[in-house]
Amino acid sequence: MRKCVIILIFVLQPILFNTLCTNTFAQKPNFPDQIPIVERPFSDDPDKFSFAIIGDKTGGGLDKWHVFDRAIDEINTLNPDFAIMVGDLIQGDTTDNEQLAIEWKEFWEHQSGLDIPFLSLPGNHDITNPVMYDYWKEHLGRTYYAFTYKNCLFLLLNTEEWHANSDEWVNWFGNEQIKYAKSQLTQHADVRHTFVLLHRPLWLQKNSGWEEIEEALGERPYTVFAGHYHKLTLHTRNDRRYFVLGATGGGFTPQEVKEYGAFDHYSLVTVDNNEVNVAIIEPGNIHHADVSTSTFKDKVSKLLDFKLQFDLNKNRSISEGNLNISLNNTLEKPMTLEIKFDENDKWQITPNHLSIQAKPGQKSKTSVSLSVASTDFLPFPIYKHAIQYGGEQLLSGRNLYHPIDRVHMRVIKSWMLLGPFDLGVKTIPSNSKQVPQSFIDIPLQNFNLEKTYQGKLREITWQEHITDNDRIKLDAAFEYAEMAYGYGLTHIKSPDNRRIFAQMGWGSNLGRIYLNGVEIPSAAIPGENLYSWWAHFELPLKKGWNTLTILSGDYNGWWDYRMEVADPTETLQFSFKPSGVD
Repeated sequence: MRKCVIILIFVLQPILFNTLCTNTFAQKPNFPDQIPIVERPFSDDPDKFSFAIIGDKTGGGLDKWHVFDRAIDEINTLNPDFAIMVGDLIQGDTTDNEQLAIEWKEFWEHQSGLDIPFLSLPGNHDITNPVMYDYWKEHLGRTYYAFTYKNCLFLLLNTEEWHANSDEWVNWFGNEQIKYAKSQLTQHADVRHTFVLLHRPLWLQKNSGWEEIEEALGERPYTVFAGHYHKLTLHTRNDRRYFVLGATGGGFTPQEVKEYGAFDHYSLVTVDNNEVNVAIIEPGNIHHADVSTSTFKDKVSKLLDFKLQFDLNKNRSISEGNLNISLNNTLEKPMTLEIKFDENDKWQITPNHLSIQAKPGQKSKTSVSLSVASTDFLPFPIYKHAIQYGGEQLLSGRNLYHPIDRVHMRVIKSWMLLGPFDLGVKTIPSNSKQVPQSFIDIPLQNFNLEKTYQGKLREITWQEHITDNDRIKLDAAFEYAEMAYGYGLTHIKSPDNRRIFAQMGWGSNLGRIYLNGVEIPSAAIPGENLYSWWAHFELPLKKGWNTLTILSGDYNGWWDYRMEVADPTETLQFSFKPSGVD
C-alpha cells in the first residue's frame, strides 16, 4: 500500500484595521500619516475600552514635574488602551530652535515612563508663533487629525492653526481645518460615539469657528474635552457634555474645595457599548465627573459683591467714601469671609480688618469707611479677601480699591512707534526682576519724526499706530523681535496747568515713562518685572501740548501696553502728531 503524506498549508491573512470596528478581533486605529504618536501595543478587548486624557503641563508649574510623573505612573496602573494630551506640553514662547529642542527633550524624558500609546495635540505654549508651528510639523507631525477606534471617532483639533497663516486671520481653526473636521464627521456618521479634543475651549468664544464644527456634529452622540484654563469645569451644551479639564502639573492657585476645580488631575474615559463614563482622577483620589460643574461656578461667581462709593473731589481737602461688601451664601455649607487691608500711610481705613459669616441661604453685609487727602491719594489701598467654605478655602484674592469711576478713564489709542532696537543682552536674566544695565543706560533722545534710524533688524522710521482694542501691540508692530526695546510717542493738550491721574497696563518685561522729557518714576518700579502689571501715577501737565514718551523693552517679543488717563470733564485733547509740536 502506498503511503500518502498530506500537507496542510494555512494561509494567515493579515488583520485589517478598518475604520468601523465591527469585527470580533482586536483592532488598532486607522491613523493617517505623520501624526504625533508614540506607538505601543493596543488592547485585545474588541468591545469595551478606555483611554486617559492628560491636562496641561505648562503655563507655570515649572517645579511640578513630580505631579506629571505621578500621573504617568497611575495611568500605567490603570492600563487604558491609550492616552491623549490636550496640549501645552512645553513652556515654549520662543523662536529659538535650540531652546525648543531642549524643552521637547525634557518633556519626552518624562513622557517615556508611559507604557501605552501616547497621542498629543498642540496648545498655545506648544505653538506660540510660526517658528514653533513649523517645529511641530517637522518633529511631531500633523497639527490636527482624526482616527477611529472600536467604532468610535476621535477628532483632534488645533486651536492654534491660525499661526500657519497669521497674516490672514479667519478664525482659530482656519477654513481648511474646519473643512477637514466636517469631512471626517460626514465619513463617519454611523460611529457609536464621537470624541472631540482641542486645547482651547472655543465654544466659550463667539466667532471662533467652533460654531461650524458644532453644527456638523449634529445629533450624534459626542463628548468634547479641552484644557487651557487649568481649572476643571463641566459644561452642558446641546444635551452633551463639554469638559474643560484642569492641569496635570501645570500652574494654578490650588483651592481646597473640589467643586471649584482647582486641583491637579487626569481623566479616564471608559466606553462600554454606547455608554461613556468619565472619571476625574487626582493623584491618590478618584472623583465623579460632575465634581466641578458650571452651575457651582456660577453660584461661586455671585457670592461676593463689592460696591465702591467714593467721590475723589480736588475742590475739597479730604475725599471720603465707602466699600460696601455683601456675602450671599447660596451654597450648602457655612461660609466665612475675611478681608484685610494692607498698610497705607495716605488713607484712613475703618475697619482695616474684618470678618463676616453667612449660613446656607443667608446674606450678610458690612461696610468699610475710607478717606484721603484729595491732592495726595496715591498709592491706592489694596485689600485681600478669603472665603472659607465648610472649613476649607474656597476663594482668595487681592483687590485694588480704585476710587476713580471707570467711565472717567480715557484710553490713549493713537501713538507714533519707533523700534525695535537691540536691547544689548543675549539671555534673559536668571532673576526676572533684575533690570539689565543696558536698559537703564538708554537715554531719552530728541527724536526727529522724519529721521531714519538703525534698528535691530534693519533701518526703521516712526510709524503711526491706532489701536482698535485699547492695547498697543508692540509685538506685531516690532515684528516679534526678541531682546529688544522701542518707543511710543503721543501728546496731551491741557487747557491749564494741572495734575491728572493716569494708569499704565504694562505687558512687557521693562518700561519707563517720560512727560516733557522728565521721567515719571512712579510709572514703573525699579527692579520689578512689569509683565501684566498696572502702575498708577499722576502726570503734571502744563498748559498746552505735552509730550508723553514710553520706553518699553522685552525679552520674548510678545509685548504691549495700555495707557489711560482720568478726564471726567472731557477737556483734554490727544494726538500722536499735533501741529506746532516738534
